[in-house]
Parts: sequence; C-alpha cells; structure tokens
Amino acid sequence: MSEAKNAEADKDLVFGNLNRLSRILGQLDERGLILALAAFAEEALGDLIEAFLISGDPAKRLLEGFNAPLGTFSARIMMAYSLGLVTKRQRADLDRLRRIRNEFAHNWEPTSFSDRKIADHIKALHFSSMDDHFPTSPIEKVRTSLGSLLVELRSTTNQITKRGHQAKLIGEHLIAGVVGELHDQIAICRKRLVEIAEELESACGERRRFLLQIRHQWEGKLEIVRLNAPKERQSEIKNVQAELNAWNIPPED
Repeated sequence: MSEAKNAEADKDLVFGNLNRLSRILGQLDERGLILALAAFAEEALGDLIEAFLISGDPAKRLLEGFNAPLGTFSARIMMAYSLGLVTKRQRADLDRLRRIRNEFAHNWEPTSFSDRKIADHIKALHFSSMDDHFPTSPIEKVRTSLGSLLVELRSTTNQITKRGHQAKLIGEHLIAGVVGELHDQIAICRKRLVEIAEELESACGERRRFLLQIRHQWEGKLEIVRLNAPKERQSEIKNVQAELNAWNIPPED
C-alpha cells in the first residue's frame, strides 16, 4: 500500500466515525447533542484504553459486560487520566461533559443550556484547540470544544496502535541464584536438570506440573550462570544447555 493510501486509511480510522457524528449533531436539540457527544466520548475512551492495555480477554472484561470495572463514563475518564492517555485539560472537559450529560439524563423536567448549572459547565469548557473562530453561543462552544476533544481522543488511539505505544509487561519472577565457583554452578544446574528430566519420564498430574515449573526455574538459573560467565566460558555452557534441551520434555500449559 502506498504512503498516500496509508495516510488516507489512518485518516478514515481517526475521522470516519467523527464525520458521521458531525452530520448527526447538526440535527439534534440540546439534549440529543449532549447525549450523543457523551456516548461517543465514552466509546472513544474505551477504545483508547483498550488500545493501550495488553491485549486479551482480561482487558476486554475490564471494559465490557455486566458490571465491568471500566464500563462507566466516569471510570473510563479516571483510568485514561491515570494511565497518562489524556491530559489534565482533557480530563476536566470530559468530566464537564459527563456532568452535563447527567443533568439531561437524570432530570425529567425540561432542561437547557441556559440552566445555571449547565451554563456554568459550558462556560468552564476549554475552547477548541483546532478552531480560531470564537463561539458566539453555548451550543456552538459545545460543538467546537467537545468536537476537537473527540478528534484528539481518536488521534491518540490511532498513534498508540501505529507506533506501538501499548503497555509493556514489566512484571517478573524471581529466581534464586546458584552458589559456588563457575564449574560448581554448571555442575549443580546440570545435575538438577538431569534429575528432573528423569523424574518427568514417569510423573503425571500435579507432580508433573510441579516438575515442569521447577525445570523451567533451573533452566533460568543455568542461563543466569551463562550470562555472568566470562565470554570464553559461555560456549561451554551453551553446549550444556543444548545437551539438556535435546531430551527435555516440552512444557505444558
């Protein structure tokens, strides 16, 4: 695919849904406008968080399904900010949108942008970062300020995916070292791995699972020995690793 086509695809990914939303917004009254913007922002935050998290079922379950921890607008705002995915300014405007949404959604009486509480939230919104035009009405400020905010959210999601800025695994398992001189360390590791391999030939069930884990740990110890060894001795340890691996039983998950 050419660079021009790639750029066009990226543009559609970022702006496709926004363009459709913009066409809809012009036909909505104040209540419909806020509910549509809030629903889109909530979805955009979910996509942003999911793009950043380590992919898999745990991430999806955080965001989707009954009683999902990040299933609400409020929770997504807080999580996106805590992960550094939105700025302090963006968080503030998202929270104002959420509060305005709640005023419309939870009030059975007629509600409008002229109501004091809603008017204060709209006044507090930051002006659009993408428009030099001064909004002359509350509805225009809502459209321009929150419209640019939604573009920023979609753009950030796209950049995370495009540049590989997802969360990285930083957890680790600790492995105890092997004491003694280098030749003693190699001998200890080799002896223990041979013992484990021999026992694995007849082991089953929980005992087998335990031995596979212990074998993995001792393989890690031998690798640490190799990494800490002088360069001229590392090939010797590699040969031991190759010899042991030749008859190792594949791990089971």
